[in-house]
Amino acid sequence: MKQDDINNHGRKILKNLQKNDKPKKTGWGPVSAILVTLGIYFGAQLLAAYIIIQYLFLTGKTRSNIPTTIDDSVILQFIFIAVAEVVSLLLLWWFLRRRKVSWQAIGLKRPTGKNLIYALPGYVIYFAIILATLALLQNFVPDIDVNQNQQVGFETAHGGLLVLVFIALVILPALVEEIMIRGFLYGGLRKKLPVITSAILASTIFGLAHLQLGSGDSPVWVAAVDTFILSMVLIWLREKTGNIWAGVVVHMAKNSLAFLTLFVFKGL
Repeated sequence: MKQDDINNHGRKILKNLQKNDKPKKTGWGPVSAILVTLGIYFGAQLLAAYIIIQYLFLTGKTRSNIPTTIDDSVILQFIFIAVAEVVSLLLLWWFLRRRKVSWQAIGLKRPTGKNLIYALPGYVIYFAIILATLALLQNFVPDIDVNQNQQVGFETAHGGLLVLVFIALVILPALVEEIMIRGFLYGGLRKKLPVITSAILASTIFGLAHLQLGSGDSPVWVAAVDTFILSMVLIWLREKTGNIWAGVVVHMAKNSLAFLTLFVFKGL
C-alpha cells in the first residue's frame, strides 16, 4: 500500500473517531419544549385519524360517510383518543431517551400525601377564579359566549359505554396533558425563563389547543379561557409540590364534573 493511501486511510479513521466523540445533546429548553410539544400534539392526532380512516376504508366505508360513521361510534371515538394519547407518550419517551432526560425530571416523581393536601385548595381556587372570570366576561366582553358548549363527542354514548367515555375524557387527558404540558413543556420553559413567563406561555398554548379551530364551528373562547386558568393553577401546584400529581388529581376532578354534567345528569 502506498504511503499516500495509508495517510488517507488514517485521516478517514481519525475523522470518524472525532465524529463519534462529539457529545450528543442532552436535556431540553424552551425552544425544544415548544416545538416538541406542538409536534407531538398534531402528529399523534394525525396518526390516530389516519389509523381510523384506513380501518374504515378496509371495511368498505366511503370517504363521504366516514365522518358520520365516526360520530355515531363511541368505540371509534374512544380508539381515536386512546391511540392519540398513547402515541403522544411514546413520542415523548423517545425524545426524553435521546436527550437523556428522566421522567422524574418532568415531574413524574413518587406521589406523597402533600399532593392530596394541595389538590383540594387547588381545585377550590380554580373554581373560584373561573366563576369570577366568567362573570366578568359576561358583563364586559359580551362577544364571548360564556355558555358556548365545547364539542367532546360521544353524543350516542349510553349504558356501559359510558365507562369508555369516562376513560377517554377524564382519565387519559388528565394524565397525558399533565405529563406533556405541566411536566415537559413547562419544565422546559423553566430552564431559562422566569416562573410567571413560563406559566403564562405554557398556559396560553394549552388554552389555544382547546379553541377547537378545526371543528368547523366558531372558536370556543370560553374553553380557552377556562383551560388557561386551570393550567395556571396546575402550574402553581407543581411549583408547590415539586411534581405533577396534585395537578392530575385536580384535572381529573374538573373533568369528572364535566363528565357528570354532560353524560350522567344530562336532562335531569
